[in-house]
Amino acid sequence: MFILLRKLFIKNYKNVEDENVRIAHGKLASIVGIIVNVILVSLKITFGIIASSIAIIADALNNLSDVSSSLVTLIGFKMSSKPADKEHPFGHQRIEYIAGLIVSIIIIVIAVLLLSQSIERIISQETSNYDLWTFIILGVSILLKLLQFAIYFSFSKTISSVALKATAYDSLGDILATTLLLAGALVSYYTGLNLDGYLGIVIAIFVLVAGIRLVKETSSPLIGESIKKDLVNKIILDISAYDGVLGVHDVLCHTYGPRKIFMSIHVEVDGNVNVFISHDLIDKIEKDIKKKYDIDLLIHLDPIDLNDVETNVLENDVKTILKELDDSLKVHEFRIVKMDEAQKIVFELLYPYDSKCSENQIKEVLANKMLELHSGNNFIYDISFERPYYEE
Repeated sequence: MFILLRKLFIKNYKNVEDENVRIAHGKLASIVGIIVNVILVSLKITFGIIASSIAIIADALNNLSDVSSSLVTLIGFKMSSKPADKEHPFGHQRIEYIAGLIVSIIIIVIAVLLLSQSIERIISQETSNYDLWTFIILGVSILLKLLQFAIYFSFSKTISSVALKATAYDSLGDILATTLLLAGALVSYYTGLNLDGYLGIVIAIFVLVAGIRLVKETSSPLIGESIKKDLVNKIILDISAYDGVLGVHDVLCHTYGPRKIFMSIHVEVDGNVNVFISHDLIDKIEKDIKKKYDIDLLIHLDPIDLNDVETNVLENDVKTILKELDDSLKVHEFRIVKMDEAQKIVFELLYPYDSKCSENQIKEVLANKMLELHSGNNFIYDISFERPYYEE
């Protein structure tokens, strides 16, 4: 059914890598959400007033917040599709994250209002009058919300949208809340217990928890998340496969939206090869990666002297010592600077966040082990500790 929906309203619906197709998915999902929620708000407010039920009215207001959410999401997708300009040279795709954050804040505000009104209902001890139509409306509401959740979740996976995923989970929370409301209304109808205010509190808590969770989920990309390791590893493997590439390291990735990724990386090449040949190789790699992954890649060229036996021996010793200390430590850009009375060992050390070794411990162990292996040499260490920018 979802494929048919996409096929009817989205041109070239299968080509989700195309930004226009992606935007069309977001707009369609938002429009469906607006239509469904407007219907639910109208029905629930009408029957909530008839039944004098704060819980049903609260559920209606929750759906009204969903209308606002869908409108914000729709506007977010439209604005995020704007091309780059002078003030925003990296484009506007992050607006989608901002839209998701606004949705989350709206949800929290509505939850607080619902909680307050429900407590007032308990204090006033006002009773509700449920009838058969109330149960029918709540049942239809659950079915429509299930349909909405399925559409949002399917589309969010199809186009990898944080905003749509946030709205999908909000719909799931609505389903749970309305199901609980229906169950409570049935209990009240058959037992005479006045549970309306208590049901309103439970629904408000559902909405509040969902809103807080969504704030965390939608704000995380704005703060800056690491790139998925599968994508980075594919790119590293592709680059490493080129003739002339000796090694790849220092991967730095950052995003300006779901489809706007920038990456810089260091590529090691033989320093004895003509620099123009190496430069042509780097240019080709950058263009190939852009064409294959639509990622703007900047490569830093690292020439390696493969013929320097002393450097190779010392580098191998340093790598062996550090690997024994912590297998996650990675050495890059190793070189020797010869001084009058000492040799300076210079390198970058990829130092993961979860490493159990401190920087001082690493330096101390390395110095002691190297002194054992090369007792007649005086080494000075210049180590740059680097944190990984993607999940390995």
